[in-house]
Amino acid sequence: MAVVGKVPSTSHGRRKRRRLRSLPIAPTLLTLGNLLCGFAAIHFALRAMYDFGAGVDTTQVLTGAGWERVLPSFLSVGAGLVLLGMVFDGLDGLVARATRSTTNFGGQLDSLSDVVTCGVAPATLMVAFVTTELAGDSIVPSPLSEHALGRFTWIAAAIYVAFTAIRLARFNVEHAKADYDPRMFRGLPSPGAAAIVVAFVIVREQFGDAGRQMIAYAIPIVALIAAFLMVSGIPYRRFYRAYLIGRRPFGQLVGILLLFVIFWSYKAPTLVVLVVWYGLSGPIEDLYRRCFGHRTKKPDNRPAKDADGERQSA
Repeated sequence: MAVVGKVPSTSHGRRKRRRLRSLPIAPTLLTLGNLLCGFAAIHFALRAMYDFGAGVDTTQVLTGAGWERVLPSFLSVGAGLVLLGMVFDGLDGLVARATRSTTNFGGQLDSLSDVVTCGVAPATLMVAFVTTELAGDSIVPSPLSEHALGRFTWIAAAIYVAFTAIRLARFNVEHAKADYDPRMFRGLPSPGAAAIVVAFVIVREQFGDAGRQMIAYAIPIVALIAAFLMVSGIPYRRFYRAYLIGRRPFGQLVGILLLFVIFWSYKAPTLVVLVVWYGLSGPIEDLYRRCFGHRTKKPDNRPAKDADGERQSA
């Protein structure tokens, strides 16, 4: 009986191995593009620190075709690559669902890529930014730094990386549950947290020395707040479900078009406002529900099926 019992297990294992040999190409390539963007962003962050220590001017790193106006430094290039990685991160899921090729392998690979692009890369860019801006004040981020701000910056970066990994692991576990709600995130999504950090790195180019130093002092606190929001239980709306899918008021369409116009003219400041607004939207809505939800809630006498259908489309 023992021999007979092993046969199905072996054949089942062989079937599993056959499935892993066949992978969806397009979503996997997009996910790997996300991962490589994160790796490249880390490279440019290290390059900025290396050139700074070597006494090399790190400005105007890209010349020609107007690129130097968009990406005037290695740190800006790295921050832009993180944002590009987020684009790949969004596209891989859309392509996988459109081609009906979602797999557990793809989900795990996506989370591993996000740890690099949305966790390690933004933290490294933050450390590089603080190093280049505050090294003149003998503030170098390190666990062995003699300055309290240097130690705090390194600890904030380490916590940010660790909490990103925890956030993604928790998402994988919750996503597999039967009662998972695809309309909401529990905790700030890791791409949203990464966007907050890199937006402050990008907007630094708009300020002089004093403004960049102020951002350098503030960015470790910003990263630490984003890290705790990631592992919190605060619900966040999925941006595209909340504002782009379904029937929306005409005024919302006008507002989105106006936002595009403003973004085209003031890219970096608008990006900072958008990502900070999204980061704060979760706590503000949660606080509003806790304080006023019981007052504004009206009895629903409609059938449960109709009421549930409206919530699904909201």
